[in-house]
Amino acid sequence: MRYSASIACVILLLLSHANSAQDFPDKIRGYKVYKAKVNVTTTANSATNGASEGDAVVKIGEPHIINVGLTGVTFEADADLGVIPQSGRIDFLMFRDFRVNGVAVEFDEYTDSFDVKKGVAIKLPKPVRGFVSSLNIAKAAYKEMVESKPIWNVTGTVFVFGKFKKFGFKFKRVVPVQIELKIKNPLV
Repeated sequence: MRYSASIACVILLLLSHANSAQDFPDKIRGYKVYKAKVNVTTTANSATNGASEGDAVVKIGEPHIINVGLTGVTFEADADLGVIPQSGRIDFLMFRDFRVNGVAVEFDEYTDSFDVKKGVAIKLPKPVRGFVSSLNIAKAAYKEMVESKPIWNVTGTVFVFGKFKKFGFKFKRVVPVQIELKIKNPLV
């Protein structure tokens, strides 16, 4: 009895370690995962201006509504990339699990590729487009009526797929960027 209980404990410990050891697979869509420290801020909270606190800084602009329909609301937002430590080409951006104050927000895959140069700040060629469904808008409106918060939490992950140059060679990498922002409630 003790033997089977100890084996069960060892298996549970191994499984829990394997599950928490890595958040992402080694490769995503053929690009090797590279973890970099990227600081994300908004233009309203632009206290972070340089890349000294990490590998790069991204400033997200104010979102602008471009379409309101029966199915939901479509919006766009610009982004500025601060000084980046490597040159290369960003192939595309993929967005996963975005939530604003617990409400799901969907983003289109950003397929406009662009070049980045070491030590040069740039702006995305086109804004990023997002969508909030009517059902999620209704949930958010109810949540705002019941428990309005002065600060909203924005969470999600952006995967930056590209080919980066280092020592004269190009490497295919995907950089997962964890987004955890606090923004002022625009309704207050």
